[in-house]
Amino acid sequence: MKLKVSRFLVLLVCVLFIFSVSSFAANAKAQQYLNSGINYVKAKDYDKAIQYLSYSVKLEPSSNAYYYLGYAYYAKGDKNNALSNFQQALKLNPSNTAAKQMVDRLGGSAQAATTGGDARAQQYLVAGHKYLKAKNYDNAIKYYQASIKIQPTYQAYQFMGTAYYYKGDKANAKAAYEKSLELNPNNPGVRNILAKLGGTPPTTAGEPRISEQIGVHPLLLAGAFAGALAVIFLF
Repeated sequence: MKLKVSRFLVLLVCVLFIFSVSSFAANAKAQQYLNSGINYVKAKDYDKAIQYLSYSVKLEPSSNAYYYLGYAYYAKGDKNNALSNFQQALKLNPSNTAAKQMVDRLGGSAQAATTGGDARAQQYLVAGHKYLKAKNYDNAIKYYQASIKIQPTYQAYQFMGTAYYYKGDKANAKAAYEKSLELNPNNPGVRNILAKLGGTPPTTAGEPRISEQIGVHPLLLAGAFAGALAVIFLF
């Protein structure tokens, strides 16, 4: 009995470890895209910046990524999408003073970014992100739909398209991406996805796909070692 419990605990530890490694890889990939996006902003290549920052917020929505995405749109003269992303940055982090200043400059409401029905839409959007990250696509879609009912945004449609895509429902993925592009025609990332929807989610030339790992990280080697130990204990 004790041996069975020990085996179960070893398996449980291995599963939890693998899950944490997977989460770490996704976060690291999002950070890589964020850093690339910021570099393109500094280089004033705003189209490239928007592409990389859009990938970053898909993997790990953050106030910082939305701020720079808003800045890239602002620099291109697209004030509507700039304001939308600055407000999104402020929703995720009400203490983001840079985002608040840009919202004020563009004539938006900082209060609207954190209160009322808009706040409920954001709560549903964040819940959808969590389920998307956990690969629970049905629940992700449900929460994105709830967010859209309150406040239809191109971000919600874009993420819902991603959830449908990974669920294998390419028809609904295409419809959601098209709606996102309708609300935000200047999103090259979504335009690129729609152009290649028949295959895997596309990336920019020379850019690693978002599903790939970043090299062979020591934690991944440790995970493999832990798995080997589990086999030894079980057999």
